[in-house]
Amino acid sequence: MRKMAGEEAVGEIDSALATCRDLYLHGRSAQALMLARAALERAESIGRRSLIHRSCTACGLLHADATDIATGLEYHVRSLRLMATDEIEISRTWNNVGLAFSISGRYESAVRAYQRAIDAIAANSDPVFSRYAACGNRANALYHLNEFEDGLRWAYMACQEMTPEFVDYDPHSAVFLQRNLVRLLVSAGRWKDAEVHVVETSRVADQVDTPRAKIAAATARAAYELAAGEPDVALTRLEQALEAARQVPAVLRDTLVCVIRAEDQAGHPERALARMYELSDHIYRTGIDKARDCIELVEFAGVDASERLEAQTRVHLVSQLGPPEAPSGWEILKRLSVGAALRMDPTGWHGARVGALTKALALACGQPPLRALEISLAAELHDIGLPSVPEGIVGKRDELNPAEAAAYHRHADAGAEILRDDHHPRISIAREIALYHHAWWDGSGYPKGVGGHRIPIAARLCAVADAYDERVCGLGPHRPMSMDSALGAISQLSGTQLDPQLVRGFKLVIRNETYNHGIDPKAMGLEGFQDLIISLQQDRGFV
Repeated sequence: MRKMAGEEAVGEIDSALATCRDLYLHGRSAQALMLARAALERAESIGRRSLIHRSCTACGLLHADATDIATGLEYHVRSLRLMATDEIEISRTWNNVGLAFSISGRYESAVRAYQRAIDAIAANSDPVFSRYAACGNRANALYHLNEFEDGLRWAYMACQEMTPEFVDYDPHSAVFLQRNLVRLLVSAGRWKDAEVHVVETSRVADQVDTPRAKIAAATARAAYELAAGEPDVALTRLEQALEAARQVPAVLRDTLVCVIRAEDQAGHPERALARMYELSDHIYRTGIDKARDCIELVEFAGVDASERLEAQTRVHLVSQLGPPEAPSGWEILKRLSVGAALRMDPTGWHGARVGALTKALALACGQPPLRALEISLAAELHDIGLPSVPEGIVGKRDELNPAEAAAYHRHADAGAEILRDDHHPRISIAREIALYHHAWWDGSGYPKGVGGHRIPIAARLCAVADAYDERVCGLGPHRPMSMDSALGAISQLSGTQLDPQLVRGFKLVIRNETYNHGIDPKAMGLEGFQDLIISLQQDRGFV
């Protein structure tokens, strides 16, 4: 009887994971998350290692696709530990890690993960699906990094690795591989070589016969036609593809990017700009919606309305008497924040560092200890809205032009919308910080016109810490600086971008802390800065 029950459970798990995969392929990852977690719990209950691994893989892919990159990576790390002696599964998992980094816009990190996937099975000379997938995914990442010739090399390696069985298992990957070859060849100036791949993309797409495949084939052919000097034909085809893509959210973003490039190449800057606005709005709305889906999944799964009301009342009362309890869903908010930070910081710990610096400054400026702690925790979420911004803007190393700056600053509004459930004091502070941390002291920041003491104190504190961390770590357009040089840089922002009183207090904090811990503030490199952050994160005995 026990064996029969176990086999029944295996069937249930297989069915659940198949449904999750179908939802994932149709861009409905958030809807599949609860089912994947249920499959994992069931697998754990019967102790089947392989099923636990497969369920962790599903959870990792779905969380990453729903923009919860940090949680997705944690599930993949668990998968690596579960299958530590299985080279093929290790390879598959590293490929999934690369996909998570690609979703966050960290294409350099994705390329390294794909290499790990390939290295794991280097001794296996037979065709392996994970090597085929990793080579193809690496080619796509290199395309986004504008490394077209290197991307072509890996795309052709994926073609060599491909087998009919691989195409049957994942037909969409075959379509996208051929589509990517067209993109890479056209971008490398070898458009004549792309014709054979245009034909192959259409052939495979006809066999797959899904909207995603047909849209991919249309964009590939349009790229070729544009390079071949047929802009009117290409743009007409892209308009038709875009109309279809509006009904398939999973491919709308990529299709809009194709249209924008085509309109720009065809000499239609106004039309390209209009599509850019549509892309920006789509990414903005999608970023918020996916974050809200993750939050609601945690907050409301298995909890009825009366229990939620009771919990909110308890939190409110406790917050009046002592250190407030963490708000419902706080852990998922922190994970979303780490995932958002990955778009600009390879470590993902920008928010945590800013939180530690903000707490030290808040204490130095006379904020009560518990208030300083709450502000610091809220400050960790200041960039939670970054997934609403195109990754090309977030990761840009040069100064942003006015249009890019406007799109970038919308992450403040997105963060405030994600954090709109302000029944908990910490969430209220986090929402203020998210909305106003780019407001300038002189009123010329974002939101425009908000300046001076009209900017909430928590946002002013965070803004100083944020500006300092960006300069020490070399984030955005800034090049890495020593801690001492970064103090000089933010001093130049005093009275314009930053509250001058807070800048003075911050300089004293950094100089005192580095002196007390024997840290050289003039040294380059992040080792000393990391030591400083660790010291600031330590409990100083005030709670």
